[in-house]
Amino acid sequence: MTAINTNVGALMARTNARSADSATETQMRRLSSGKRINSAADDAAGLAGGNKILSQVRGIEMGIRNSNDAVALLETADAGYSTTASILQRMREIAVQMSNDVYTSADRINANLEFSALELAATSISTDTKFNESVLLTGGFKGTMRIGNDDAEVMTIVLDDSDVYAGGSISTQVKAQTAVTALATAINTLSGAQADVGSYINRLQFNVNNLSQAAVVAEKTLGTITDADYAKETSNLAKNQILSQAATSMLAQANSNKQNVLTLLQ
Repeated sequence: MTAINTNVGALMARTNARSADSATETQMRRLSSGKRINSAADDAAGLAGGNKILSQVRGIEMGIRNSNDAVALLETADAGYSTTASILQRMREIAVQMSNDVYTSADRINANLEFSALELAATSISTDTKFNESVLLTGGFKGTMRIGNDDAEVMTIVLDDSDVYAGGSISTQVKAQTAVTALATAINTLSGAQADVGSYINRLQFNVNNLSQAAVVAEKTLGTITDADYAKETSNLAKNQILSQAATSMLAQANSNKQNVLTLLQ
């Protein structure tokens, strides 16, 4: 039957042209952004999953940053402990020297001057060692560090007082002998504090390595879900461009065919 009110061929061609044009726009959007999912309409479930993984990646990255900040804090404390340990070792040398009975009162006064100055320097390190305005080595520092993405990934850092010597002067031989014993105890105490700092740093460094690997895996998973496959999208783009051109050509042909009806009226 020859009809002019309903041009089925033109309607079908127009529908196919619209479909091809829409698909072409989708491919161009994916190729220009590098993303397979640019809106919820592209893949609602994939978008939701991608957002969860992206949140995980951001949390992991911040956990790495927090861990590195904690390492910097601990290295600051360790520097203070190390300097104090050197001071205590020198103080013990002087105390051992003054434990000998061959020195005069004047010698002991001079030695005690250096000894007292070193003791003041150790105390100053305790009160002046800070990280971002937090005093670290007076025995009052206790910090909770968020070192991962999950709420349970926290670490508590406790730093002991570095001012551990309280043995008095070395103005006499007896006092010097007492100081030797007190300094040995102080050095051992400080060594324990340094060991704690070392264990904290090692744990944090292992944590950074673990989080870095987890971030790589999460990024890879995120890319699998949301990134565009360029080989596939360029192939689909070429196909849809051809289909769009073909549909446009067929639409013109369908409209042209209806013009032939006019010849029947002549």
